[in-house]
Formats: sequence, C-alpha cells, structure tokens
Amino acid sequence: MPDTVMSQEIANVDLSKIAALQQKRTLAFVNHFVITTVQFLNNFAKKCEQKMMLFERKLEKINATMVLLETRLSSIPEVNTETDAAKPQEPVTEQPTEINEANSEQINAANENIPENSNTAEKIKPEYERFVKMVQVGVPIDAVKLKISLEGLDPNELDRILKK
Repeated sequence: MPDTVMSQEIANVDLSKIAALQQKRTLAFVNHFVITTVQFLNNFAKKCEQKMMLFERKLEKINATMVLLETRLSSIPEVNTETDAAKPQEPVTEQPTEINEANSEQINAANENIPENSNTAEKIKPEYERFVKMVQVGVPIDAVKLKISLEGLDPNELDRILKK
C-alpha cells in the first residue's frame, strides 16, 4: 500500500521544477571510484602473481634438488641395493615432462663433464678446483662459468679441464 502512494506522488511531481543533478560532480565520483577500484585490482593481481612465481621457483628448486639427490643415492651401490629390496614396487606416476626433461638435461650435462679419473685432478689449476667440484655436485655448468667470470678467471679453461 505505501508503494502505491509513493508511485502516485512521484507521478504527480513536475520534473521541470526539480533542479538537475550536477553531472560533472557525479562523473568525478564515478571516475574516482573506477580508478581506485582498478588500481586496487591491479595491485592485488600483481602481488598474487609475484607470490605464485616465488612459490613456483621454490617448487622447481625443490624438484631439482630431489632429482639430484635421487641420482646421487642411486650411484651408491650399498644404498641402491638396500632400497630396492626394502621398497615394494610402486606404480610409476607420470610427472610433467618439461620439468623432468630440464632436470635430466642438467644432470646429464653435469655427468658428462665430470672428470672420470683422479689423474685429471692433478692437472687442474688450484684456482679451478672448487669450480670442478661445483660441477661434480650438480651445479649447472653455465652457473659455474658465470661464477668463474665474476672472479676474473677464464670460463673457457673450465671447458678444457672438463674435456680431459
């Protein structure tokens, strides 16, 4: 019932006698609202993306560390035979191939460039010994070369040492 009374009063109002709304002011309020909302959403999306990227990097590091650890453990015969006997056969779960391929390439590159006999260790210049050890423990070769160049040494010398 009050709705019908209100609608009758509105119908009887002469709109030509009512002052117009200030369009510029209304437009300024709407624009301000839209701008602040867009800025908030952009900042929120940026922070979310940064946190996701950080989390993704941490996961990739953990995954790479696990792959390196598994390869190191599988190279030890005592540990390898004990774990095979103690562990029941589990179904192989498929993991994302991009990560596995990247990690296996790093491991293969590191394993290919590791000096195989102790005679090559005698020929290594003392300033390069720790860099060869870095490669042996699984640090990517490109990262080791960057570290060598930062210390003012020749990164090509590492290639010569590893190819012996």
